[in-house]
Amino acid sequence: MIRRPPRSTLSSSSAASDVYKRQYQRRVRGCRKPAMQPTLLALLLLAPMAAANGRHDLHGNVIKGLAPQELAVSDSGKLGDETPTIPLWKQCDPSTRGPAPYTPPVSRRYNTTAGPVEGKINVHLVPHTHDDTGWQVTVDQYFYTEVYYVIDTVIQNLINNPDRKFIYVEIGFFARWWEEASDQKRDMARKVVANKQLEFINGGWCMHDEASPLWTAMVDQTTRGHQFILKNFGKDASPRGTWQIDPFGHSNTEAWLLGAEAGMESLFWGRMDYQDRNMRFNKQEGQNGFEWIWEGSQSLGASAQIFAGDLYGSGSGGYSTWFNFDDSDGQVQDDPARHDYNIDQWVDKFVQNARSQANHTISEHQMWACGTDFQYQNADHWYTNLDKLIHYVNLNGSVNAFYSTPSLYTDQKKKAQQSGGEKYQLRPDDIFPLADDKHNYWSGYFTSRPGLKRQVRYSTNLLAAARQMEVVSNTTAAQVNLPTEKASPPVGTSWTDSLEGTVGVATHHDGMSGTERQDVTDDYEQRISESSFQVEAGIALSLSKLLGVHPTALEHCNCNAAGNCLNMSVCAATTDASVFTMAAWNPNGHTSREMVRLPVVGSSWAVQDADGSAVPAYISPIDGRTLSLPLLYLNSYKMSAAQKSAALAELANNATHILTFEAQVPAVGYSVYRCSSGTAEAEISRELAVAEATTTTVSNDMYSLEFDSATGMMTSITNKRS
Repeated sequence: MIRRPPRSTLSSSSAASDVYKRQYQRRVRGCRKPAMQPTLLALLLLAPMAAANGRHDLHGNVIKGLAPQELAVSDSGKLGDETPTIPLWKQCDPSTRGPAPYTPPVSRRYNTTAGPVEGKINVHLVPHTHDDTGWQVTVDQYFYTEVYYVIDTVIQNLINNPDRKFIYVEIGFFARWWEEASDQKRDMARKVVANKQLEFINGGWCMHDEASPLWTAMVDQTTRGHQFILKNFGKDASPRGTWQIDPFGHSNTEAWLLGAEAGMESLFWGRMDYQDRNMRFNKQEGQNGFEWIWEGSQSLGASAQIFAGDLYGSGSGGYSTWFNFDDSDGQVQDDPARHDYNIDQWVDKFVQNARSQANHTISEHQMWACGTDFQYQNADHWYTNLDKLIHYVNLNGSVNAFYSTPSLYTDQKKKAQQSGGEKYQLRPDDIFPLADDKHNYWSGYFTSRPGLKRQVRYSTNLLAAARQMEVVSNTTAAQVNLPTEKASPPVGTSWTDSLEGTVGVATHHDGMSGTERQDVTDDYEQRISESSFQVEAGIALSLSKLLGVHPTALEHCNCNAAGNCLNMSVCAATTDASVFTMAAWNPNGHTSREMVRLPVVGSSWAVQDADGSAVPAYISPIDGRTLSLPLLYLNSYKMSAAQKSAALAELANNATHILTFEAQVPAVGYSVYRCSSGTAEAEISRELAVAEATTTTVSNDMYSLEFDSATGMMTSITNKRS
């Protein structure tokens, strides 16, 4: 149970509230303000659509062992959380209470046309869903069982009322819906995007983790989502803000690189360190409210600043708000003929909540994140109730409520700052590790599931190299002619497109981070591996053009096929040959020196570079533990002894030694090395001639930088003024 903070009022709306209360008392004569309501214990009947979200398992049960702080992240308030400040009409004596304080409009069309009103508490209602691209189940399972219906019913509800708004983040899901949508549905989607009703925020392929992926992977997956938006909706639909509400800590790289420098105007979290939040909630150290200006790069200064904040939730943070309309409980009933008439209680709750949040918010504008994990699968639930709330709250007049988005909210924050001189803290830090309390830190995910982390990072580099070779060799997908069978929803036409999508979806904050179930991890790994075959074929074709050889002469050992996995010293291409040539590509902008390790048979090997010069190399035997690794993949269930023996022979690593040498590869280019057996023992060491050092100097009034002309690497930096 979350203890709610004490409610407080703002003088700006107290007069309107007093008028309302006097009018209300006259209309409900004979009533007295009810005593404090008893705590009600209720059983929540979960619909199937609640399964496998942020707090429920596959069967719709609350996940055992989740910490209270974790439950609070997606928790929502409920009707009855607050003691009413007014007598409730349905509890009054029918003979003396008079007519109901609120009744539906004759047309049953609720007035939702409101916008900001100066001098009032302005509540920006932001409908949203948080859709994990894999966690309890896989990305495809989430889409077919839950997310398809979110997007489908939201768009229909936006069409029904042009005042309604919605924000959406995960383009990896939206692209799946787009593939299956009819032309009519696509036109509807284009209409609500053009009307600024549906706003893409973040706009990445997923909501990426901020600790595990390389910054290049974060940029790649964000760019992919933005390309989809640009291709299908035009530049006016480009995201204006970021919405990182569920990652377990936040990097200042997100703030400056994927925020301010990417043209974003705002960045909002849903998780915050408990010490930071308590300090701000208690207005300590001169701070008030949960918003600030984040300057993620001190060297870039003002150009790296972005308006940022932590969502208020229902008083304890998190990415939901004071109510939730996705289940069957707590609906807004405004028909006085019904026994469960409660609109007066809802309006009173709304006003209390708005005043409470205003006490911890700079300016008269506040944002309520209306939704949580996988909600709006039947969007009628939310929009029908929100329409009523906006209509009746604004009739009340104590506060002002309207549909909004984070971008519109940020616009009002900027206006308030310019006109009223509102001051926000300027902070440069990152938020690692995030703590829920003094004994619970989000740090285990920095190292969990190392296999997936390695695969995503390796594939990120493979993708970068493949793109370069694709451009340099002018190799097309039609020439590669090996499309991925179960490809990621396409954005471009390149042979790297599917790998881009599968790596992108794995950077999800419940993907590469390692917080997902094992079968979901397996799904990420399988998708990346399947997409890699097409990329490997493209690399082979590209390199064959550059090398002048037939593409079938090139083989890979990238762990995507049995018998080829350098990660455990297995490579059929080098083990089964007495002579072979290794080609290495360097995607970096400077010369790279890397140690190459290749499994071979025998201890007599020699290595030569492209000029025929000998390259120092050494041989080391493969230990028994390494040789046994491929055998761990044997599933011998129901195998006979003969079958098991044959399977073990097929899996066995026939290599006996590791051939190791240093390869020097030029910037954005390749080098080849010829390896041959049957020669004298490979040299363990050789004295190398040291070339004359040559440097290039670049300087201005402040700094002098020296670069090694051979490698392109910076060797020194001098501050001239110090």
